[in-house]
Amino acid sequence: MIEVVAEILRGPVFLAGETLHCRITLINKSTNENDATYNQGTPEKISWASVQLHCQRYVNEQKVNLQQQQNSSAKSNDSLATNVDIVPSDSTALIATQGETGQTVYTSKPCVLFCDLILQPGETRMFSYSETISTHVPPTFRGNYVKYSYKLTIGTQRVNHPTTLIRVPFRVLVVPDLDKYIRQDKVAIASSQPGTKVDNPFVCPNRTEIDSLTTALDALQILTSRTHQHVYNVTNNRGRVCRFTLFKNSLKLGEDILGILDFDHTDVPCVQYTVTLQSEEILNPHYRRKSSQLLNATSYTRQSEFCLSTFQTYLSLSIPLSCTPTFSMDLVSLRWKLHFEFVISKTPRGSLLANNDPSASTAWSPPNSMDVESMTWDLPIKILPTNPYFANNVAKVSCTTVAII
Repeated sequence: MIEVVAEILRGPVFLAGETLHCRITLINKSTNENDATYNQGTPEKISWASVQLHCQRYVNEQKVNLQQQQNSSAKSNDSLATNVDIVPSDSTALIATQGETGQTVYTSKPCVLFCDLILQPGETRMFSYSETISTHVPPTFRGNYVKYSYKLTIGTQRVNHPTTLIRVPFRVLVVPDLDKYIRQDKVAIASSQPGTKVDNPFVCPNRTEIDSLTTALDALQILTSRTHQHVYNVTNNRGRVCRFTLFKNSLKLGEDILGILDFDHTDVPCVQYTVTLQSEEILNPHYRRKSSQLLNATSYTRQSEFCLSTFQTYLSLSIPLSCTPTFSMDLVSLRWKLHFEFVISKTPRGSLLANNDPSASTAWSPPNSMDVESMTWDLPIKILPTNPYFANNVAKVSCTTVAII
């Protein structure tokens, strides 16, 4: 009996372009004399073990039309694969997607860990695996139309036993245009070689190689830096409802969306406002089952406040670390917006606040009823990935899988 422990180091969240490191430990557990497979003094022999990364795409076939891929999908297993699969005993090849549903959209090159490994009773052997994730991949995403899921698959086989597949799920975040920033870093490093004059004081002269994580974090810092505040006048056919100031419209996962709602010097009195952070999953019209199919909107954090007679108030919405950042693929795209809902009074502000009672000149009593109407307004924003170390803190997937072969 061999116990295999696969552990992704550092956590289950990575940026595209980053190198994933995994530790695979094999332990010969055949030390119990009650074990039918245990023979004292007889070692266990493992024929081979290989590792591969892959990304599976699952589609909602009731809403997504992929005629060219339906045949391959129909041949796959009807049930979702677990973290441990058994391959027929006559197979000696690593098929990382064996038992998976959906379509494979990304695979790394398979890596052979060992061949003909012999483990003595109680012996432990440890192997390391590393692979750089491609920058041209979709992010991990669980939508209503499409899902993208990443797994590290280890295939191994004992002598005279079927092949076992061990899977460890992980999450991938994609930084837009990362290749451009990597090329810029390569040029900067080349210009800082010994004997070359460095004109840029911000380039470290001792840096000799590209670190994709550092480059990606620098790119995110540039993309989400505050350049200037954005001011919007929200109006309807009767005039201005409010003035909204957004400090920046490109943010990272885990950040707070900060803004100011100004109701002073407006034409239409606002009774209540609600701001909701929403994502929109947009399916390519070419793949829709019905031309009338709408986008899929999902709401996250929300802020609501009564604001009648309020001059100014503040908006603060947190972006969950578990969300998927903005992305666009051929099949589906995801965009983000702030959805505003305003409850406004049909009565002019002067009539609404009038009070003819001299004894109550210093106090205002609200009316028993108000004639109101509602209006909505959407403000697009862009959400980008964050440092994967932060996202690891809220990851809901385990980065360790244990199997017995």
